[in-house]
Amino acid sequence: MEWAQLPIVQLGALGVLLGVLWMVFRGHLVPHSLVPRTTLDDVRADRDARIAEANQDAEDWRQLYISECEAHELTRRAHAEENRAVLLASAEGAQVAAALLREIRAKQIEAGS
Repeated sequence: MEWAQLPIVQLGALGVLLGVLWMVFRGHLVPHSLVPRTTLDDVRADRDARIAEANQDAEDWRQLYISECEAHELTRRAHAEENRAVLLASAEGAQVAAALLREIRAKQIEAGS
């Protein structure tokens, strides 16, 4: 049997093209870039859902960070105010002690004279 007598050779390029197309449509030969529209739509919808979920997670974390920063600032201000009150009380106590010492010294000077 000669090669020229085979049906595929006699059909030529058109026969090869039709054979390849038939195999693609039957699913035996599927290029990677050729997928059904429904599969492509499903993949895109899944991707869009994942992106939306990731964006929502990022926004949630951003809001959590902002509220944490605000809470930290509130705590820092309260601590600074507490320290300020302690320092004012300490300064007032030092002034009272200095006034008492001056008065005691004045009394001692009066008593010694």
